[in-house]
Amino acid sequence: MAKAILFDLDGVLVDSYEVWFHLLNAVAAKHRYTPITREQYKTSWGQGLEVDVKLYYTRHTIEELRAEYDVLYPDYLQHMKVMEGAEQTLRSITLPKAVITNSPGGLARKALSVAKLDRYLDTIVGSDEVPHSKPAPDGILEACRRLGVKPAETIMIGDSRFDEGAAKAAGADFRWFTSFATLQL
Repeated sequence: MAKAILFDLDGVLVDSYEVWFHLLNAVAAKHRYTPITREQYKTSWGQGLEVDVKLYYTRHTIEELRAEYDVLYPDYLQHMKVMEGAEQTLRSITLPKAVITNSPGGLARKALSVAKLDRYLDTIVGSDEVPHSKPAPDGILEACRRLGVKPAETIMIGDSRFDEGAAKAAGADFRWFTSFATLQL
């Protein structure tokens, strides 16, 4: 039986696809990089800052890019949508809950605050708070440490192969997310 529920952020609790698309292009324009097409963006979505630097911002370090995102991210949160059923589901789960995201922790906290979902979570683990982002297990292991549970006592809810890979590597159970209406814990 599960003792904690772990959630991915983007695509599960909130839809921030457009937030990040506009943000990435704002950074590209600011630093005179080639605009990022929707097709390019689709292939890199959800992979973390390391991939953004490698694919789009080759003259930047991860730390420089994180600083750019920190400054500009709030300007694009009007594009974010809370996933239908997210608040009701979080409110109804009595087990400890965490978010593990490939977004930097500060940005994830801003998004969850704007979405009014932060009050239902016990901890949030961003990619900048662990050595390696998903699909590495680091975020799940850190969330488990903070919650005082073993990975095998958790269920990770995610919508990508990165989420599934992290859960498998950590030894956590995994559920594919399609909607809160169909989610079975």
